[in-house]
Amino acid sequence: MTAGLEATRAPEVRGSGPARPAYLWCFLGVVVLNVFSGHWDAFRLPIGPDRLLFGMAVILLVLDPWAWRRSVLRVRPVHVAMVVLLLIAVVSAAGHGTLLSSTGVFALLDRLLVPFLLFATAPVVFCTPARRDLLLKALVLLGLYLGYTALVETLRLWQFVFPSYIADPSVGQQFGRARGPFAYSEGMGMACAACTFVGAAAFSRFRGWWRVAAGVSTLLAAAGALEALTRSVWVGTVLGIIAAMVVTKRTRRLLPAVLALAAVAVVALLVLVPGLRASADERAGTTRSVLDRQNTNAAALRIVDAEPLTGVGWLKFYDVSTDWVRQADDYPVTTVRIEVHNVVLGRAAELGLPGAAAFVLCILFGPVRAVFARYGPDDDPDLVTWRSVSIAMTAVWSVVIMLSPTPYPLPNYLVWMFAGIALTPYLTRGPSRAAHGKRAVAP
Repeated sequence: MTAGLEATRAPEVRGSGPARPAYLWCFLGVVVLNVFSGHWDAFRLPIGPDRLLFGMAVILLVLDPWAWRRSVLRVRPVHVAMVVLLLIAVVSAAGHGTLLSSTGVFALLDRLLVPFLLFATAPVVFCTPARRDLLLKALVLLGLYLGYTALVETLRLWQFVFPSYIADPSVGQQFGRARGPFAYSEGMGMACAACTFVGAAAFSRFRGWWRVAAGVSTLLAAAGALEALTRSVWVGTVLGIIAAMVVTKRTRRLLPAVLALAAVAVVALLVLVPGLRASADERAGTTRSVLDRQNTNAAALRIVDAEPLTGVGWLKFYDVSTDWVRQADDYPVTTVRIEVHNVVLGRAAELGLPGAAAFVLCILFGPVRAVFARYGPDDDPDLVTWRSVSIAMTAVWSVVIMLSPTPYPLPNYLVWMFAGIALTPYLTRGPSRAAHGKRAVAP
């Protein structure tokens, strides 16, 4: 996907503060530890360390004068759309009684506020190749862990799983698939897909032991995406690989070989891993989840028709879904009390059309815009690699959000953070651009 791209390691600017400030390590800790989000009680912790680290990271970043001397944030339409959406969601939550509930607050944080803050701050936090290399290494290590966990879950080697709650069928859902520390196969599959793309980028960039680790991480994470047995992740991963490789000439000609190798690897996994082929065949033929989507999406459309401006309230669809689901003539009602299985429709049903429009604008001005990022001579050449990673992750995320509520924090964090890094020249004004007025990304 990113073969052959070797970025020059730009030295730190003299007088620009520490090369690896404390807030950088806090942000890296957030990314790595967030895989356990929602399950910190298994470690007997009252609050997740990832949440504490995120708060510390934001405070340290705001208070660090060197960060803002190096990179000056520009206010762009995407930021306006994000603020509008957040205001709509907060007002809706306050008006419908979900603002003070733990579920409503965490949903606001994990689905909107934190991803948007990561998008906005990523160009400042990861403003140099050296800092972005640390992010690559952190995600390579995460890919090794997730890929290993997926493999031992698939082989039913529960004694080798860590933490132990992964082996508990009463925790989470979809027990029997590779669920990892998320305890949900869809979140696991999306995270493994992200680590696959990052591992490929790291393999093309690093040398020595880190190159070996990146190669192993890529293979294990890719296998984990398959072992999660989630069709939307399968489709999104294939589309992500194709989209990321098509955008650059050097990787475009490698696409047929990469797809052929991927097909061989998939066949080998299905043959060599006991029970995986049967599970994959069973999952591929499952229709119940399709019926769930049809029922919830139809209910969401009824809500939009009845309450187009306000919807039923932030995170209220789950509570009122029984009032809006109807028995169709040609398919049964399977499950009622679930979220809308389409994030855009879900936003429209809960926040009204204004909220859905703001959400779509955030996507168009953020991750989608990163697809078309262009870089000038003054920009770090390794941003091309991050654009490829962003494109691939956006493809996976886009497929999944059209078929699922996608409540998993880490995949949401990564898609917005990758886009923010890819759009660094557009979102910030560095010293050279401040002096020369250059713009690296086409308007």
